[in-house]
Amino acid sequence: MKTNLISKAVVMMVVVMASVMNFSASASNPTQYVKNEEMTGELMTAKTIFKNEDGRLFRHLRYTYTYDNENRVISKEASKWDSVKEAWVPYFKMNMEYSNHEIEVSYARWNSKSNAYNSNIEKTVYELNDDNVTLMLASTK
Repeated sequence: MKTNLISKAVVMMVVVMASVMNFSASASNPTQYVKNEEMTGELMTAKTIFKNEDGRLFRHLRYTYTYDNENRVISKEASKWDSVKEAWVPYFKMNMEYSNHEIEVSYARWNSKSNAYNSNIEKTVYELNDDNVTLMLASTK
């Protein structure tokens, strides 16, 4: 029960954070988005976001998720569609580490020059209460 609650809270937190970091809309030309979720049982393993422009779908973003043996998200990778290369190009990666009453979230952007995620990783630690509900932001590194 507690594990499912943590998993749902972390997934929701990750989705909200990614939405805030990745979503930009223009009031003069709103774009509709269509999503395709890939599931393995009850776990979402990937989500592809398409731009819907006049009924035509264009690849936009793709998220892939990795879970631990307790079905908690431990990694989320985002890729952007490159229409010139016609390939998904890495965008960012988030890793979650779980410990007693804490969740550490690390975030790294893709560096196309070095073909790797940046070494200056941003980290945030969330403190959980006894019911494994996020209590507060404990620290940012």
